[in-house]
This record gives sequence, structure tokens and C-alpha cells, in this order.
Amino acid sequence: MKCIILNERLQRLGTPYKFKYHPHCVVCLSHDALCVTVGGDKVVCFLSVSTDNTIRLTREIRTSFMFFSICCMSPSHMVVSTVNDSHLAAIISVHGVESDFEHVTFPVKKYKQNESMCTYVQCKNTLVLTDRYAHTVYMYDTVKNTSRAVTDRNIQQPRGACVGPGDTVLVCSENKNSIVHLTADGDLLGSYPVDMEYPCSICVSKDETKMAVFGGANGPKKLYLNKISPA
Repeated sequence: MKCIILNERLQRLGTPYKFKYHPHCVVCLSHDALCVTVGGDKVVCFLSVSTDNTIRLTREIRTSFMFFSICCMSPSHMVVSTVNDSHLAAIISVHGVESDFEHVTFPVKKYKQNESMCTYVQCKNTLVLTDRYAHTVYMYDTVKNTSRAVTDRNIQQPRGACVGPGDTVLVCSENKNSIVHLTADGDLLGSYPVDMEYPCSICVSKDETKMAVFGGANGPKKLYLNKISPA
């Protein structure tokens, strides 16, 4: 129930922040600001990071429904996946203003916790939603109101997703112990095994040279930091 800063050797730095409830997902808004979705309540926490890597709560925002995963859409807006709501994803500003995707038609369903996660490819206006138990990655064009359901034998229980190098998409394929690499249009570029069971969360550094993967079977979890080689 903490937010912790690690260096490139995955050593802890500074003073972590302790939450009241279990944190779900974190996104870096800038070099000294974070936003975290929190379980147990409809709350988003904004945190600041000092020069000595001490994390402090800046403010909490009450939301109209529960958010799970979170990612950046623009410097002032974030995209979130939802829990038990027909709006499968939504937009929230840094000021706490919530809005819907006006040009996206979602299927009639709701996701429970851990069943779907999101990412957003800004230059392509593409919202990406994983559907864990349908073994599907959905790509929504948020301007044209078109969508594509991506299935493949390499996509088995997709979990976390993030924007990869060159505005591509990386997805954790939990039951294949691998990372699936897709274009923003949903074409398969490759599948890469990882040295852990059940990878569930992933992110890429802003300079696109490092990839962090988290996961693990029952018992101790693992966090791996990987180098990304130029194509």
C-alpha cells in the first residue's frame, strides 16, 4: 500500500507514500508529479516528489466511479479504465474534471477489477483496452469512431498495456509469459518472452530505452527492468 521510487538498479530511494487503500495504477505526469488510482473508494491521488525523492500527497479527487488503470492522454488529461461501469474508459483532467469519449461506442459490458486495462496512443488518437478473459485487445479510434478487436494465439489473458517505441503498443500476455508488440492499428509485430510467470503490468521510459515489467505467479512478485535495443 505504498508508492515507492526506485533508481535504475531498482534500489529504493527517498521516503515512500503510504496509502489508506490499495493503489491500483500510477502514471508520471512530470518529473515531480504522479497520479495514482486507488481501490476501496472512488478516489484519485495526486502526489508530488521532492528533490530528495520524498513522496507527499498533494490532493485527492473524488470520482463518480471507480478507476483502475491510468495513462497520459495529454499534459493536462489522463485516460482511465473503469470498474463495474458501462463507460469502459473515461477522461479525467488534472483538475479532476471527468468526461466521456464522445466518438467511441463501447460494447455493452462491464469489467470487474483486474479484467481490463488501458493505454492511449496520442498521435494516433487510439484508445487501447485489454479484455483479459476474452483474450482480446481492442483498438478504438477516438476521432473516427471505428474499432478493431485484435485476437491472436499469442494473446492469452492480456493485462497491462503501454505505448512502446515509435507509437506502437506493448501488451502483457499473461498466460503466454510474454509481451506482445502491436501497431496502433492492431497489426502484430512480434511476441517476446519474459523471465517471469504471469506478467501483468508494463511501462516504457520516455526516452524509449527501458521497459519495466511486473508480475509473477502465487508468491513473491517480480519487477524487471529491460533495455530496449534500437530496431
